[in-house]
Amino acid sequence: MNISPKVQKGLWKWWYQRLAKQSQVTGWIFMNYGYTPLNSSPKLYLDKKDEKDRICIQLYHYAAASVPIENKCVLEVGSGRGGGASFIG
Repeated sequence: MNISPKVQKGLWKWWYQRLAKQSQVTGWIFMNYGYTPLNSSPKLYLDKKDEKDRICIQLYHYAAASVPIENKCVLEVGSGRGGGASFIG
C-alpha cells in the first residue's frame, strides 16, 4: 500500500501510543525486534524474571558487548521504554 509520508507518520504515532498504553497493563519494557545469534555463541544467562524478554535483551547485550563500557557512563538514545538502559545499567 502506497500512502503519503504524513499519513504513515500519523499511523506510526497512533500505533506507538496504543502499544505504550497497553504496556502499562502488561509490564512491557522493550521496544526492539530483538536479536538471536546465528552461531553457537555462549548463552546469555538471565534471571528467571528476564527470560520473557530474552530476545530483546540479547540485542542490547550484542551491541554493548562490542565496545568496552565498564566504568563508563552510557546514554541510550531511542524512542523506547528504557529497557535497554535498565539492562546495561
